[in-house]
Amino acid sequence: MAKTRFFSFEEKKINSGDKVVLYFTSLRGVRKTYEDCCNVRLILKGLGFKVDERDVSMHLGFKEELRELLTDGFGGLPRVFVGRKYIGGAEEIQKLHEDGELEKLLDCCERIDDHNDIRFVPCETCSGSCKIYYDDDDDEEEQDHGEVGEYGFQRCPDCNENGLIRCPMCYC
Repeated sequence: MAKTRFFSFEEKKINSGDKVVLYFTSLRGVRKTYEDCCNVRLILKGLGFKVDERDVSMHLGFKEELRELLTDGFGGLPRVFVGRKYIGGAEEIQKLHEDGELEKLLDCCERIDDHNDIRFVPCETCSGSCKIYYDDDDDEEEQDHGEVGEYGFQRCPDCNENGLIRCPMCYC
């Protein structure tokens, strides 16, 4: 089993204006993973930083993003980044927090004004069904979606595989 490498504070210095990005899962299939994700979310929210939460169980695009960002393989969840710089997983974040370095490390990141916890909402275009019906009268709308000449039910171009979109109020 590979040993986890803890980075020093100097190795993790980040640029001002970068945002905290948390890749996690809300599924409770593996208890340890779910608990680690919850603990890291609580730590980051408790410190008052604005966190861009990317639930890989709710949107496959986030899982692909994470694979591209990690050069040493997918590993496990949660994973915390600031901008595109990897900060750590559950053990690293816990250690940084216990040592008092996490808040210093993230000090240049944006703080939150309120504690809005909504990440996804049903798609307004298809009401979460992932399908849209096009008929002969929808010529203008079809051209907007690039599907000229196609009629009947088609995949909604606006939502993910679960009929959800990221909350526009949370991620402006």
